[in-house]
Amino acid sequence: MLLVVTGFSLHVIADSYSVYLDIAGSYTQGTLADLLWIISVWLIGTAGFYVKEDREEPVWEIEKTFKKFGNILPYASTIVLLILVTLSYQWDLNVLSIGLFIIIFMIIARQLYIVKENDKLIDEFKHLAYHDPLTGLKNRINFEEHLDYEMQKCRDNSAALLLIDLDRFKVINDTLGHQAGDFILMKISKYLQQILAADTQVFRLGGDEFAIILPDATKEKCIKVTETVLDKFQKPFSIHGHEIIVTASIGISLFPLHARTYEELFKYADAAMYLAKDGGKNGYRFYDDDLNQIMARRMRIESDLRKALEEKQFKVYYQPKLELKTKKIVGMEALLRWKHPELGWISPAEFIPIAEETGQIVSIGEWVLNEACKQNVSWQQRGLPLVSVSVNVSVRQFQQGKFLSVVEKALRESGLQSQFLEIEVTESIMQNINDSIKILTSLRKKGVKIAIDDFGKGYSSLHMIRQLPIDTIKLDKSFIDDIDDEMQLAMVKTIILLGIDLNLTVVAEGIEREYQLNKLIEGHCHIGQGYLFSKAVKAEKMEKILKDNSGVYLQK
Repeated sequence: MLLVVTGFSLHVIADSYSVYLDIAGSYTQGTLADLLWIISVWLIGTAGFYVKEDREEPVWEIEKTFKKFGNILPYASTIVLLILVTLSYQWDLNVLSIGLFIIIFMIIARQLYIVKENDKLIDEFKHLAYHDPLTGLKNRINFEEHLDYEMQKCRDNSAALLLIDLDRFKVINDTLGHQAGDFILMKISKYLQQILAADTQVFRLGGDEFAIILPDATKEKCIKVTETVLDKFQKPFSIHGHEIIVTASIGISLFPLHARTYEELFKYADAAMYLAKDGGKNGYRFYDDDLNQIMARRMRIESDLRKALEEKQFKVYYQPKLELKTKKIVGMEALLRWKHPELGWISPAEFIPIAEETGQIVSIGEWVLNEACKQNVSWQQRGLPLVSVSVNVSVRQFQQGKFLSVVEKALRESGLQSQFLEIEVTESIMQNINDSIKILTSLRKKGVKIAIDDFGKGYSSLHMIRQLPIDTIKLDKSFIDDIDDEMQLAMVKTIILLGIDLNLTVVAEGIEREYQLNKLIEGHCHIGQGYLFSKAVKAEKMEKILKDNSGVYLQK
């Protein structure tokens, strides 16, 4: 390309010189202009001889060289012509000619200045297009191009993609504000740049998601880098007087071991990252064949969830809640079950998180609420004991903004009196505490009871008791499992006494052994549920339990 540019430049110079000779009336054949024409044609022809089939790499150099000469050439030609014209006048210029030359030079200088400023502006726009404005890291567009380039470069070697997603970052944004979230993102970006090697690229893909591309990667190298990152994240951030530790989940896929295309490599790292989150967060996971089967099943469940409600594959089961001393049934919890036509029974622990993630929990939860209310009314109309039914509610149902009207509609259409409905929520409603308090307060005013499920499992549970309008706290099963441990028993008794002092009902979940029941009674816990009394059963079997005058049902 350089030969072509040089050839054309000589051709322009030859033309300019020829024009000058014509103006001076001294042009003859065999002058310097003819020699320059011949040389320019020879250079252009020689350039064609060196053309290669694969010109993928030189493209950028060609464009830059052409742009450089293309910008300068018009102004250089103008200056050459002005010099030639001056020579033709034998430097005998009048004031008008000098003024004209000055104006032309000023125009050229102005244009060169504008070109320079435009180049700077283009560079700034290019930087913004390829970098994240908050952290200064390279962005998703840059990431896609760089990952594809790295895979091309490492065809005989290996490369690794590490996808990093911050755990519970949305809670930080919602509770401390977006400025605090931005501060953490900037700090984490600096951490990543400090601990990574110079040849390792780090990117911010958006939100709280980052990516690292490791060249010449082995599994051992990936583990070392990942553990270094996770260890660095253990350092707390101080924001507005709060000490906050931000953990991360990391998914890892290797090229070419796991994938040979950008799309597959990213998809597999993303899948591994989500599995790391499901495994308890603050960890990492490599992609493997087993993970591929897990993700295939996950995608199947996500897809089939959409039609499960329409095809009536869901069932509502009921687990009784008993007064621990008398064994009298005082309520029941409605629990969702799914029998897939091909996969069989699918655990709620498997499909409910997927439903929450995809937003399908909103329509599913509304259906469960309606079914539970209708069933309770049906039992009451047949003269069975008047007990309340508890329905679990996801934070996604709160966030969709229509939950209050959904509950009102369920009560109105079923005819159930509000005091026989209890709504169970978890601490995740703290993500938007102000709206949650408004909704729960409105429900309590209508007579609906409110319970905090899995109490003691989350870090903000005590804070919730002070703020939220609630009637009941439910002790998480994890407390009951280890109640034979003295420290655990002391903690359980403390929570029970706290609930009693706050005039709250305390319900123990997951009671499976007689010694657990006895310890809870000794600790003044009055209500409980679990396999010791009954597992969750169909509506027909629950009706049989309610008909028993003693209200006792022990699982045989």
